[in-house]
Amino acid sequence: MTDKRNYIILWVLTGIIIILGIGGLMVFSYFYNNQCYEKYQVVTEVERSDSNNGLYQYFQKNLLKYSGSGISLINSVGKTLWNGGFEMKQAQVDTCGKQVLAVDVGGTEFNVYNGQDEGIRTETTYPIVRGKVSEQGVAAILEQDIDSNSLKLYNPYSNTTKLIAEIPTNVSEDGYPLDYDISPDGKTVVAAYMTVKGTESEYHVNFFNFSDVGQDRNILVGGREYGAEMVSQIRFLDNERVVIYREKGFDIYENMKQPKPSLEKTFDRVILSIADSDEYIGVITTDGARTDKRLQVFTVEGEVVLEQPIDYEYADFRIYGEEIYFYRTHHVDILRMNGTPKFRSDFDADITGVFPGGRSIEYIIVDNTSIRRIRMKAR
Repeated sequence: MTDKRNYIILWVLTGIIIILGIGGLMVFSYFYNNQCYEKYQVVTEVERSDSNNGLYQYFQKNLLKYSGSGISLINSVGKTLWNGGFEMKQAQVDTCGKQVLAVDVGGTEFNVYNGQDEGIRTETTYPIVRGKVSEQGVAAILEQDIDSNSLKLYNPYSNTTKLIAEIPTNVSEDGYPLDYDISPDGKTVVAAYMTVKGTESEYHVNFFNFSDVGQDRNILVGGREYGAEMVSQIRFLDNERVVIYREKGFDIYENMKQPKPSLEKTFDRVILSIADSDEYIGVITTDGARTDKRLQVFTVEGEVVLEQPIDYEYADFRIYGEEIYFYRTHHVDILRMNGTPKFRSDFDADITGVFPGGRSIEYIIVDNTSIRRIRMKAR
């Protein structure tokens, strides 16, 4: 009888210990996943050598640095992984997969880099307005002639003809191209245009496909009229889905051979800012008096994953992974995708960029004099 009683007591104690352990783990996990850090320590710091003229963007978990005198990929401790030299009046950069495109806005030169060589330089006939690149390095270059614009597709890796396609645009008839993007596979271009009729501006979007289907239809496979609602930005999510950002919301189109909308989202408030990633679209809206701001984050399928008021003052707004970044000159705020604040702190220098640091507790802070990798700490 005593052995049986001891056996029962042992099992009860074991159960209590397990329950307490699970409870403790849940409490720890809750506080860890919802704690807001306000302190940090500097893990590494590298002095900037570009006289504050360089621009930085996040690329392949490193930093892409570029200016009028060249481009390079550096890691968080300042080590150069690759670089390319050029002389540009106004360098503009686009990336896709491992490809990097640098164009000279107003000039007639663009360069494509893949990290494996010194890059390939290509000359254009007319001044460049902007450029976009695909995963294969196909570059969609908007060139400006006297009374028309041409959207040209180049394959800089070709040993024969680099110019592979052209979409001519007569500004007086077709309108002025506002923005465009090329699909990762290089087979589709979606472009937004503005036309002026009298004193009114009207906007429309065209879908151009360069596969066999597109060739059968003279490459124009679809379009949409937006009337007086301005279209501001075009961005491909993958080969078959593209986001069209407009004045009152955004649309996602799918099936680039026969484009059709899969999601149409319109807001009844003023849109202040938009940020996106491959998985999420974040929108900050305000009321007519601009007295309150609201953040909403959607999956690219349209599911609302976060909706809450915010009071951040910010100069830039980004989404990286499962976190939302806000920063201004001397301050950073980072939110988790569940809406809880993760990190907020003041800094003693003019911040020009905030990026993931490779670990969930680390971030890269670029300011006007240095690049710092910081680690959050509780105290």
